[in-house]
Amino acid sequence: MNPPILKHIIKSFLLILLISFVSDKLVFFLFNKISDQVYTGQSIGKVNHYLEIKDSLDFIVFGSSRANHNINPIKISENSFNMGMDGRKLAYSATLIKLLPDKKKQTVLLHIDPEYAFDTDYIGDDITALSPKYNRNTTIKNEIDKLGQNNILQRFYWSIGYNNAVLGIVKNYLQPNYDYKTYSGYDPIYVSDNQREIFENILNKGEKSKDCESQYTLNTIYNSYLDEIKIFCKTRNKTLILFTSPRLIDGCKDDNLKLKQILKDKNLEYYDFTDFLKENKNLDNWKDRGHLSDKGAELFTEEIKKLLK
Repeated sequence: MNPPILKHIIKSFLLILLISFVSDKLVFFLFNKISDQVYTGQSIGKVNHYLEIKDSLDFIVFGSSRANHNINPIKISENSFNMGMDGRKLAYSATLIKLLPDKKKQTVLLHIDPEYAFDTDYIGDDITALSPKYNRNTTIKNEIDKLGQNNILQRFYWSIGYNNAVLGIVKNYLQPNYDYKTYSGYDPIYVSDNQREIFENILNKGEKSKDCESQYTLNTIYNSYLDEIKIFCKTRNKTLILFTSPRLIDGCKDDNLKLKQILKDKNLEYYDFTDFLKENKNLDNWKDRGHLSDKGAELFTEEIKKLLK
């Protein structure tokens, strides 16, 4: 190839890289400015809310939807927050726990599900929901990198972290769903008569019984995070309590018993509430097999309140 032409191509390529790099940073700072004003919704708002108040809280609930919809923290402590989020597992919750202040005395109530704890395929991909904070928070960045859930381009093109959250952020920026200042993080599930009838029909059809596994091995990521948050809480004046939420139907107890033994061996305080409503046959307490309705959540919250006191 003609040297002058090759030189021109290289210059053009470098210019394009420079423009894309600068454009990325402009977009990144624009998204930062917008997202920092969002305190509602699960795209970024609830995390922003948590980051704003975390240092002043006395009691925080972490976990999946089975934490988010099942415990009303305000009935336990006025200075509390439910940081449970739909679809999140241990990597996400553990990372947020590690952002709590060093000295303040706090109670951390962390939900853990046996079926996920023993899922050998779990790779911690739920932590990618924190990607918008990747280049803004060292702890979050380190945890994402540690799990190999980082996009290598994100080190250079920072706005990539916003890819899956842009629509939710813009929507809640333009039209917040609620007043975050009166929001405790708890999202009760109100079940309509029609929804309850559909659920009853599903139950009446029955379901295939769940077969227990021949053996249960704790997922390596779960194992590491349990040890890490135990040390974190112990050295930073936190009381760590693990629990499993109620289920309407639990076809196998082997995983519950195995998890209970593992957590006992680790000297972690754990309560299995899977069968909490086993004797209460009222379906008004349920949204589905794994989630409580607002009525069931009230009963469960009272049980948690008794436990903590």
